Amino acid sequence: MTTRMPLTAAITLLLVVAAPSTAQDNPLGQPLLDANGNIRDDAYIHIPLRPDDARYGDIQGDRLKAWLMEVDAISLADRDRGNLFWGRNVGTRGHEETQAWVERYFRQYGLEDVHHEEFELAQVWSPTSWSVRFASGGRAFELESARPPEDMASTPPGGLEYELVWVGGGSEADYLGRDVTGKAVLIQDVPLPGTLRHTIQLEGSVQRAYDKGAAAVGIVYGISDNFAVWQRTGAGPGFNLGYEDGMRLRDMLGEGQRVTVRLQMESEQLAGRTAASVWGTLPGRSEEEILVIAHMDGFFQAALDNGSGLAVMIGLLDHFSSVPEEERPRTIRFLGSVGHHGGPGTRQLSDDPARVANTVFAINLEHVAVARTKYWGPRLRLMNAVSPMRWWLNANPAVLDVVLDAFNRFNVGVTGDMETGASGEMSRLAQMIPSMQVITSPEVKHTEQDTPEWIPAVGLEQITRAYAKIIDGINELERQQIRPLVSP
Repeated sequence: MTTRMPLTAAITLLLVVAAPSTAQDNPLGQPLLDANGNIRDDAYIHIPLRPDDARYGDIQGDRLKAWLMEVDAISLADRDRGNLFWGRNVGTRGHEETQAWVERYFRQYGLEDVHHEEFELAQVWSPTSWSVRFASGGRAFELESARPPEDMASTPPGGLEYELVWVGGGSEADYLGRDVTGKAVLIQDVPLPGTLRHTIQLEGSVQRAYDKGAAAVGIVYGISDNFAVWQRTGAGPGFNLGYEDGMRLRDMLGEGQRVTVRLQMESEQLAGRTAASVWGTLPGRSEEEILVIAHMDGFFQAALDNGSGLAVMIGLLDHFSSVPEEERPRTIRFLGSVGHHGGPGTRQLSDDPARVANTVFAINLEHVAVARTKYWGPRLRLMNAVSPMRWWLNANPAVLDVVLDAFNRFNVGVTGDMETGASGEMSRLAQMIPSMQVITSPEVKHTEQDTPEWIPAVGLEQITRAYAKIIDGINELERQQIRPLVSP
């Protein structure tokens, strides 16, 4: 016998099952977030110090985060002075102030032989005004994330106007049956997690667009949020958009609307600029050296890249300078590197190996702490944990034991597979001398959203403690116990 549900009950059940789910406010509120919607520093997972690691208790996340905020303030001051391509870029006042900041701490902690090493720079790109405006159906509009590409040359006074065409990822398949001659193509660029490469680079999408006759290239960055980037568009003009704004244009084109973009740029290439690295030495009982490197340049606020590395460098300096010289087995040399975004990086050392003849081990501090994220539709959701990092080590297995032990003690997560080479400031030195780095390159890297909210204090604390432990462990080894068994 079949029991029939009353009609009113059936309708009620249908509404419950079929109605779209809506977000409901939890009566508990958002216990992990601050008033601005960011994860509180004290909400991140924190591993207590083991009793035998008490000597690293002076390395505190709040102090490290405060140093990062000082570096961040340099970038914001550069922006507030009206510099359009702002931050701590080489050849600018922002970089000079970062050099002075590093030197001030080197002298405050009593380092010896504190000095600048000057470099002549290639021409420095300086935009003085720019505009990226769209139009459709007789209505002009701007998009919040729209930015010109780095190194874009000046346009004619009236600007350049193009019709937009969406070409997906910009592969050969995306151009089948399409004529883009004289138009601006819009290409989606997906950053590949944990690497420095993007799909637009792997596909050769920008050059292909020009080869197909496009006059300009627009890049839509990412698969979530609305990050503002200044990626280059090769030899031609173009623009960048965040994901949200890019999808808005894609959907307009998908509806059959005609959309145009007008680009205006005034820029110049400044010659004769210089920038400097900053050196300082913390002497030990031996002339053998451990080299600690952190690059000083950065796009925009550059909290991760590389405010995080600079903060950790000062944290290590603070820690080891409190150790009496007679208890420091080796000298530690600190290098605030000029940087590699527009400068020579550490090329002066790789070009002259004699300069690192006494270096038994080198550590590169670069992109060393960022919150872990999870894609959730068109949004990145931040987690109360520090993101694992890629890692590189060129050394003896005895050093590997020291490194892995430090990672485990201080909750430093790394990829299961080690990198086959180093990057950034370490790339040229990595196989010349025993060396290591951990590094991560998430979606915020090189965007205007690389802000301090992404950098948890506990992440700075745990990697600084780990590096301090690694330095102590290496100092218990003889030089031959540090060198790789076989040249890589």
